[in-house]
Amino acid sequence: MNILLLNAHSPRNAGDLAILHETLSCLHTAFPGCNITVAINDPGDDSLPASAAYVPSLTRWLVTLGANGSWRWRKPLAPFLAVWLFIAAALYRATGARLRPRGSGRNALMAAYYGADLVAVIGGGHLYAPHAFNIAFLWLWVGLACAVIMGKPLVLLPQSFGPLPGRIQRGLLRWLINHSTLVAARELVSLQLLAEIGVRRRVLLLPDLAFTAAEATPTALAAKLPALCAARGSSGPLVGVTLMDWGGQHTRFGNQARYEEAMAALIVHIIERYEAQVALFAQCSGPTVHQDDRIVAARIAARLPEHALIRADIALPPDLLKAAYGQLDALVATRMHSAIFAQSAGVPTLAIGYLHKSTGIMQQIGLPHHVLDITEADEARAIRHFDALWAERDTVRAHLAARIPAMQHTLAHLPELLRTELQT
Repeated sequence: MNILLLNAHSPRNAGDLAILHETLSCLHTAFPGCNITVAINDPGDDSLPASAAYVPSLTRWLVTLGANGSWRWRKPLAPFLAVWLFIAAALYRATGARLRPRGSGRNALMAAYYGADLVAVIGGGHLYAPHAFNIAFLWLWVGLACAVIMGKPLVLLPQSFGPLPGRIQRGLLRWLINHSTLVAARELVSLQLLAEIGVRRRVLLLPDLAFTAAEATPTALAAKLPALCAARGSSGPLVGVTLMDWGGQHTRFGNQARYEEAMAALIVHIIERYEAQVALFAQCSGPTVHQDDRIVAARIAARLPEHALIRADIALPPDLLKAAYGQLDALVATRMHSAIFAQSAGVPTLAIGYLHKSTGIMQQIGLPHHVLDITEADEARAIRHFDALWAERDTVRAHLAARIPAMQHTLAHLPELLRTELQT
């Protein structure tokens, strides 16, 4: 069996890499002996799992990379490439003919489409748009629609859907869901959006695949982050913080400066009020400059005395990050998958929500009140939310100890579910 896995982003995002590991494991368990080709935006380095082959994604057909690591969409090319792709897909379905584009990377991707017995969409938060006629959403849709037009079974593994403004974009998503073989949402808010746009078919509600991500050994963690492990043995609490440049990724977001001021003030508050040590982490180190959390972490650190912080903001694989978060007494998590890693390890977490997926995940866990919307983040709100979490930390730990294993048990049955659904 040949499987094409779409929408993988980058191994430099630890959440993406964890989902990729879990997805490949799930597919290999469901379909023993299958051959998997992953279409990925950023091939990155040798940290990618060896259990699949990798080709440049459809996004790379339309994006150029700047000297400073920025990505630029070549929007005028989109209509012409989309028409070519739809013609190629329709011709393949009607006659079996396989049109080939120029370029080895593009050729490899089209060969993977043509040869696929199943097209799967990796779990994550890809299908959203900050405004109507958003090129990123529309181009992702083109790639998934091609599989449907070719007649390939399309499986959407646990996804976030939305926010999605605009009647046209909502209609396109409705068509895609209605023509997919199996669809799973990872939060109730995503199910609600699908109902709002008129989807009437069955959509499963399943946890994010990263809840079952592996955790590194204490020995491996101590070798990589000795200062963090030493702090774990001290008398005071140990609190972690993950950050992101949401304003750099979305220029219409205007609260980045106040958010960073709030995080700096919150760190000072945690150190002074709770006599805690605070560790800064980088959940994501690229591939673009605005997706590199080390940059915003450095900006925050520059506001604070060096002795007040443990600098753990280096590029780390997901198993080490999960093990590191497991050492904490609490985490302030802007990166959603840092919250998932920490809560999987039983650590009370304040999530800074930048899309409704953050709120949705916390609702699924049963802790919706421990979310602060990044658009409303300021010093007073950040401190108030953290103090509320800290006051309830024992209750939260007990809740996580009961809730997380149930979610992991659900995911353990996903391979069987896939096998059953695709055989009927």
